[in-house]
Amino acid sequence: MVINCDKQQLQDALALVCRAVPTRTTNPILECVLLNADEESGIVLIGNDKEIYIESAAIPAQVEQGGSIALDARLFSDIVKKLTGDSVAIEVDERLNALCKSGRSRLKIAGQMGEEFPVVSENEIGSVTSRYKINAGVLKDMIKKTIFSVSLDQSKPILTGEKLVIKNNILEMVTIDMFRISYISADLGEAVDTEAVIPGRTLGELSRILSDDEEEINFYFTENKAVFESNNFRLVSNLLSGEFVRYDQIYNEDFSTMAVVERLPLLNAMERAILIASDSRMLPIKMDIKEDDITIWAETERGTVDDGIPCETDGKELVIYFNPKYFIEMLRALDDERIVLKLNTPLSPCTIHGMEQDNKYRYLIVPLRPPA
Repeated sequence: MVINCDKQQLQDALALVCRAVPTRTTNPILECVLLNADEESGIVLIGNDKEIYIESAAIPAQVEQGGSIALDARLFSDIVKKLTGDSVAIEVDERLNALCKSGRSRLKIAGQMGEEFPVVSENEIGSVTSRYKINAGVLKDMIKKTIFSVSLDQSKPILTGEKLVIKNNILEMVTIDMFRISYISADLGEAVDTEAVIPGRTLGELSRILSDDEEEINFYFTENKAVFESNNFRLVSNLLSGEFVRYDQIYNEDFSTMAVVERLPLLNAMERAILIASDSRMLPIKMDIKEDDITIWAETERGTVDDGIPCETDGKELVIYFNPKYFIEMLRALDDERIVLKLNTPLSPCTIHGMEQDNKYRYLIVPLRPPA
């Protein structure tokens, strides 16, 4: 193999596919990235940890001699970053040693046979019935507003993923960890109904590589896979199987207390409270909701906090206890200036949504019992 390409394009592609390279594995080949070079299409890089598979778009290159080689992902990426020239030349000999050249620099690293690297074939992906399109910025925002409540409990694997439901031309995304629910929806246009559960880690990595602009993302599901494609990458992920928690009947309008609050002041108050409440037990904080004020109070071995923010309350006054972490993660993900809290009893879940009538997101947080 003999190739020459732009250093920055190669570096960007490596940063992309290295997200699918495992930090620990019993299979050394998975610690590599696969470099495929073709005289016509250029260079394609691939990373695969058996759960997430990322393939870069073709990088334009001068390919004197095509071929493939698997190179240690971290080492190869570090070498490319440290090279000083604007272009990189790579020459691979018959012993699979890859000589990387740029300016006066010459670095040689040992490679492995490209044929040994696991590549996801079209047969492995399976048959596709319907394809969908969504704006990259919209999808990134939907993941941001829901990903934090993916369950970490490995005894319930299905809840470690995010459920995507396409119904009536609407995309719904839901995460549940049994203490809270995060829900958001977006219009897709004409779309065939379907549903799938995608691992939370997959969507976390996808969110990091998505742009905030108007780029269009194509995606589809097969029996066992989810595939996301853009002009820069192709990501393939396994799907999770099992019975997801029914969430569609949980949100309701049965409330006796409604409070409208400024998001940032509530977030700041919660972040101050968690300084006191945060320990190995994560003790609850008390929210005392009155007509025009919410008092936030906590007492632990660390000390006490007595804080408050103004609000507009309609209905009964209420005292209720929460894990502050759940409010903080939700409030950080939102952009709205004002939000609505709907509550019923001290032991009933709190529903949170935006001020707009057609708000696309909803949250539910389960309260804690008052400390003894």
